[in-house]
Amino acid sequence: MQNGIIRCFLLVLAGFSITTPLGALDLSEATIVPAPATGVVMRAATMLQEELAERSGVTLLIAEQAPAKGVVIRLGTRDVITGIKVPNKPEGYGIAVSGRVVKLAGYDERGALYAAGRLIRLAEYAPGTLTLDLKNPIATAPDVPVRAHQLGFRDTANTYDAWTIYMYEQYIRDLIFFGCNGIELITNLDPALKDGPVMTQTVRAMNVKLSALIHSYGIDVWLWSPVMADGDEDVTTPEGLAKGLEKRRGFLADYPAIDHLFVPGGDDGSTPAEHLMPFLEGLAPILEELHPNAKIWVSNQTFTLEENDYFFDYLATKKPDWLAGVVYGPWIKMGWEEMRERTPARYPIRRYPDINHTLRCQYPIPDWDPAFANTVGREPMMPMPKMQRHIYLRYRDVSDGFGTYSDGIHDDLNKHVWNVLGWESNADMDTALREYGKVWFGVGLAKDVARGMRLFEANWRGSILKNTSIPKTLALWEDIAARVPDYDTNWRAQMYLFRARFDANVQAEVQAQRRYEEQARAALAKASTDGVKKAVEKARAALAQADTPAAPELRTRIEALGPVLLESIGYQLSVEAPYLARNTERGAMLDWLDQPVNDRPWLEQRLEAILALDDEVLQLLRIDEILNWTDPGPGGFYDNLGAIDEYSHVVSQRSWEEDPSSCHTTRVAFPKYKADQKTIGAQENQAEAENMVFKEEVARLSGAHTGRQELRMSWQTQIATLYGTPLKMHYEGLDPKAQYRLKVTYAGRFRPSMTLTLNDEFGIHGPVAQPDPIWPVSYYLPREATKSGTLDVEWNLVNGRGCMVAEVWLIKVDRREN
Repeated sequence: MQNGIIRCFLLVLAGFSITTPLGALDLSEATIVPAPATGVVMRAATMLQEELAERSGVTLLIAEQAPAKGVVIRLGTRDVITGIKVPNKPEGYGIAVSGRVVKLAGYDERGALYAAGRLIRLAEYAPGTLTLDLKNPIATAPDVPVRAHQLGFRDTANTYDAWTIYMYEQYIRDLIFFGCNGIELITNLDPALKDGPVMTQTVRAMNVKLSALIHSYGIDVWLWSPVMADGDEDVTTPEGLAKGLEKRRGFLADYPAIDHLFVPGGDDGSTPAEHLMPFLEGLAPILEELHPNAKIWVSNQTFTLEENDYFFDYLATKKPDWLAGVVYGPWIKMGWEEMRERTPARYPIRRYPDINHTLRCQYPIPDWDPAFANTVGREPMMPMPKMQRHIYLRYRDVSDGFGTYSDGIHDDLNKHVWNVLGWESNADMDTALREYGKVWFGVGLAKDVARGMRLFEANWRGSILKNTSIPKTLALWEDIAARVPDYDTNWRAQMYLFRARFDANVQAEVQAQRRYEEQARAALAKASTDGVKKAVEKARAALAQADTPAAPELRTRIEALGPVLLESIGYQLSVEAPYLARNTERGAMLDWLDQPVNDRPWLEQRLEAILALDDEVLQLLRIDEILNWTDPGPGGFYDNLGAIDEYSHVVSQRSWEEDPSSCHTTRVAFPKYKADQKTIGAQENQAEAENMVFKEEVARLSGAHTGRQELRMSWQTQIATLYGTPLKMHYEGLDPKAQYRLKVTYAGRFRPSMTLTLNDEFGIHGPVAQPDPIWPVSYYLPREATKSGTLDVEWNLVNGRGCMVAEVWLIKVDRREN
């Protein structure tokens, strides 16, 4: 919207040279003629004018009448602009060139808006030059009717809460270019709430402004509004229900425009289903009175099995007309197919995909090295075009559109992928990535940016020590940053450079800290000859080398980008001033630069305990235990569940491609574990209250996770299953004549209670809770269980969100143990 002339001159300085294609139409002196020159069409004309100026330095005139001479861009609906093919479908549009006239015709006003956005994507621009080379007319319409994104002005966001209304408008335009037709706002019932330190106004005040702004562009205003999310609200009583409805009357009246009201069943909100649905039934006439065309949507997130039964029975028997549709979101205790089957056909299902989290989420990153999980964290810059495309297509046929869950601009590329596929599900992703690069980096960088997005995804595939993509990614993004014309204000260029540097730094730290740990273990191996105290001192010294950054110059360059991103887009990369992120997992990547990527915290805690022992024999036994931790002995097996290339006996019921949300199969899980020296020194515990989204979890785990126990790397990953799906392992090649011992480390943030069964026949233990503190437990297995030479191990959930196991040893028992 601004800085177009500056950008133009920077293009010159950067040495870009664009040759006008033969037959291209010169638009540099064109006139935009909107019809009508009011409302959404006029908004589209202004957007077109300003965005083309931003990229070319050329500001086109907007006029109500076409000039006698010169190129004209006619913009409007198909009933005004004739002689052009426009699909007979809402939001569709056509683009054609006829002589000196460019026709942008929408099926409706929203279609005209998307036609303007498409011209921004199609045009070629250089300083003082603007052309269009359209070889064939375009006639297109969206595949799905709902294509929305959540842009919540709240403290959990890593950027949005620092934005002005003008920054919001620019980003909303960015999404419109590629077909977004709705923005979802996160609301609060307290009109005076200003829930974050970087906010300049109340949540209500900003949301009211955004409601008007979104409506002015002709796209839908969605409100996300939970019930019983505030501690003092209780709609389970007649008095509480009446109070809640009256409070929402005032809340809804404040908004100038509402098209959809989405009420989540949980995460956030804790209303039992049997009280939520009657509450919404009472809310419906109030919403209709204040916003006659608004619709109510509801999700069954975090519902118990009994609540789900009530919910679907309510839909089937009462057939509420006030309900527009159902939303499928994170932490729903069923897969997509069951959701579609149980939902009456009259109700469309909107997706609510979590596109902005890497772990502890709906769609965890597959095949991910724990070193990344424990450093870049839950909310890093995460362009994942291949993964997001697969998720979109996997559930395309059982859904009716989407409204993504997003808490910042770190998922910007993922929003782009969903926009593109929501418009055309068979769109070529390489073309989409090049278009992304062209629109926000410039024509000359389009291909490099597209390649850079693919490389980012490759960075996170498989073992970090074997990954050859990481240095290539860093070199490419350093080059892009040096060539992008408006780097100082281009937050996308800054953001992706930060991520490339961060990935490279993690790889350097892993390489160095693995060496330090090897040195420490070598020192401990000499404890019997050098003495325990001396061996421990050497081991500690080896581990302490990690206090010095492995790549100090690279780290300095990472830290230098923090203030730059804060200035350009309000990115809160730390909980410390001046960033003031809500917590360390909300995009605060700078706070994880000192996170260990080896066993240092656990080793130091164990070594301290060993030195406190009076018996040297016992000290040496404890050191031997450390050194041989993963050794299952002759004829045995060890699985470090969740660690890349370190487990081979887990049975996955479905592949990731079949079940990317792992509703019915295994997933790798990571706890929130922060273990830098500052955190350990402050003795901060590992409480994860914010991740306890289920009603039964909060009640069962209240008061848990007190104190601090340092975790081995092997305890920082688990194989997990959700919602009653069993966790299974299978062994072959066992000695039929031997007895075996199963040694298990139960660890993980769900802290479940589970049973253990062998071969569907032998019960090894009944409901057992996770030990506190964490430590392996052992079970001698009946010989009958392994006499066939094979063994099936199965854990089943009794209490909790799902099964979780961190380590398993199957040990062939030495006769001396009998």
